Amino acid sequence: MTDSQSPSVSVSLSEPTNVSTVLDRAGIDYVTVHEQRLLAIYHTGIFNVTTEPESVSNARMLEIECWEAPLPSRSDE
Repeated sequence: MTDSQSPSVSVSLSEPTNVSTVLDRAGIDYVTVHEQRLLAIYHTGIFNVTTEPESVSNARMLEIECWEAPLPSRSDE
């Protein structure tokens, strides 16, 4: 599903954060894969989010990889 050209970013958080709670508050859909990984769906984009070595519920570092970029909305054109 991914390739070596997928854009990615590492994010360091200032304190332990429950990623699922933050996504819920922002209205971003996600699917939990396991304790250290989830797939976030923002508009039409799919993002692989990993939090190793911590769990998603207590993350200090995120690795976010864009598997499929969001399509531009009609209002963006």
